[in-house]
Amino acid sequence: MAAPVLAITGPGGVGKTTVAFEVLRRLEASGTGHALIDTDELDRLFPPPSDDPRKTKLTARNLAAVWSNFRAAGADRLVIVGVMLCLDRELPYIETAVPDADVTVIQLRATEEDLLERVWRREVGSGGEAQIRRSFYQLREMDQEPANDALIVETSERSVAEVASEIIRRGGWPA
Repeated sequence: MAAPVLAITGPGGVGKTTVAFEVLRRLEASGTGHALIDTDELDRLFPPPSDDPRKTKLTARNLAAVWSNFRAAGADRLVIVGVMLCLDRELPYIETAVPDADVTVIQLRATEEDLLERVWRREVGSGGEAQIRRSFYQLREMDQEPANDALIVETSERSVAEVASEIIRRGGWPA
């Protein structure tokens, strides 16, 4: 049986996790079963493995293990959140880790000003400046990367509820 997957991506600070939690609340309210996996938490390891410095293999293995457990517990839909700079490189490991995945990619976008404000609001420790550099780099890379079949959703000057509604509607999920 196919597993519908909403892959929510975008640069750091764009609102992926915040919007994903709103999507989940709406799915719960509609009685739609689901699971959420944030790929940032699947490879939070230092130092990275010497044979996998970008931690892609580690992320793929952990994604497969966590999804397998969620699937065994009854999940039939997956919301996955992560910074996916190159969809051609990242979608194959998602499709391998989630057998029979029917992936819809949602790429969130925001202005540089909004990213800056959101990152400063979120990063209260010593990582703010580094995260801003990463977020701006990610934004530039994603702007140059072909969107392929990704659905682009603007988050600037919109509420979390509006963005979540658009994701659910355009992703074709029940709400």
